[in-house]
Amino acid sequence: MIPLNVAATWTRMLSVTAGACAAAGAPGPGTRVRGKAAAAEPPSGPWLGLIDFEGLTRAERAVLEPWLYRHAEPLLLVRQLLLARPLGEEIFVELTAQALEAMPEGWRDSPRPILILAPAGRTGPERRKQYLEALSRLRIPLVARGSELWAIREFDKDFLVALAQLRDPLERAAFRSAIDPSQTRLFDQQLPAAEAALLDDLVGARDEDSAVALDLAALSSLHPQAHPLALYGAVERAHNRRRAESERTQFSARTIQARLSARAFPEVPRDCSAEFAERASSVAPLLPADVQRLFEASELLLW
Repeated sequence: MIPLNVAATWTRMLSVTAGACAAAGAPGPGTRVRGKAAAAEPPSGPWLGLIDFEGLTRAERAVLEPWLYRHAEPLLLVRQLLLARPLGEEIFVELTAQALEAMPEGWRDSPRPILILAPAGRTGPERRKQYLEALSRLRIPLVARGSELWAIREFDKDFLVALAQLRDPLERAAFRSAIDPSQTRLFDQQLPAAEAALLDDLVGARDEDSAVALDLAALSSLHPQAHPLALYGAVERAHNRRRAESERTQFSARTIQARLSARAFPEVPRDCSAEFAERASSVAPLLPADVQRLFEASELLLW
């Protein structure tokens, strides 16, 4: 087992149950876009979830794997995420036994949205490039032509490992005895709540009030038939145009594809048209800078 920092873990648990985020990045199947979960958008049905273990220590993998298969996988399944076996140094897509049994009839016969769950701070640009190259090489129907509908959502690796470890009765008892006795009852209440919040964060079921999330909802209203991952790719790229190089994110497949094909920064976007400004303002009250950003995202989406 991995030695847990009791004070840090307990503080993190309380912050997550109070609303702090345990995973962020691209939308997952539970993300609500215009009040509807992303998995309900076309194409409907479960998404394919790939959890990346590359960069984790052997001890971290030993804690996470049994927790994932015995406990978390069914709970992610009801959150519309079918899992493949965790990714290692090589990216190879193989569904778990539970996923094979639970997948709807015909589900693997056509491309599906793919959500890669990666440990925050452990996935640099080269690893993201490996995702794209590996998925582009695969020709099985499940991921064929799926490169436009996959993206990355990063999770708090330390918190995930801690909660997985606390599923063990001996580890939980030792942790409980190490905190202030006046807080043990609160710990008993907060542990299942923290686990539920973490699983919800992995699939994007809890609301995010970021500027990207707000633009995603607005762009979805303008393009109601577009898939949430395609919308996210366009919004992320529009935001990245305004960020310094060190602050840019690459959580969407389209962003990475653009970089690989030399459509890099800086870019010179067109000014927003009067027609689009009128259309966008009918969706929500927006500042001119917001309208311009949405216009650029809309053009990237259509392109």
